[in-house]
Amino acid sequence: AQSMDALSSQATVAGYKAVLLAANHLPKFLPMFTTAAGTIRPAKALILGAGVAGLQAIATARRLGAVVEAFDVRPAVKEQVESLGASFLESEEEVTAEGEGGYAKELTEDQHHKELELIGDALSDADIVITTAQIPGREAPVLITEDMVKTMKYGS
Repeated sequence: AQSMDALSSQATVAGYKAVLLAANHLPKFLPMFTTAAGTIRPAKALILGAGVAGLQAIATARRLGAVVEAFDVRPAVKEQVESLGASFLESEEEVTAEGEGGYAKELTEDQHHKELELIGDALSDADIVITTAQIPGREAPVLITEDMVKTMKYGS
C-alpha cells in the first residue's frame, strides 16, 4: 500500500466518478435484473489502465453490478484486477512494459500496435470504456482510435 498523496487521492476520485458518469449516460442498467418480464443482462465495462484510478473504476463498476474486464501493460497488476472481481484482458503475445517503481513505461511501436489490436477486440463488446492509463512524465497513451470508436455498440 502507498501513502495517500494528492495524486493518489485525486486518482481515486477520478476512477470512482468516471464510472458514475458513465452509468448516468448509459441507456441501460449496470446490474443484471431478473424479473417476471424477463432478464436484463448486466452492462460490460472495459477499464484500460490498472493504476489507482483504474482499480477504483473496476471496484466501483463491480459494486454497481457491471461485468468488468481490465487491461494494463504491467502483468503484476493482474492479481489486483482479479481480486476486485474483474477479468484481466490478455493476448497470446504478451504486451508488457513495466518500468521503475512498478509504473508503466512507453511501449515500442510494435507493442503499441499489438495493444491496440487487443483493445479493439474487447471494445466492440463493451458498454462502458474508461481509460486511466498513464506513463509518468509523459502524455497519456492513445489507446482508442476514432476507427475503434466506430466499432462500439450503439449507446455505449
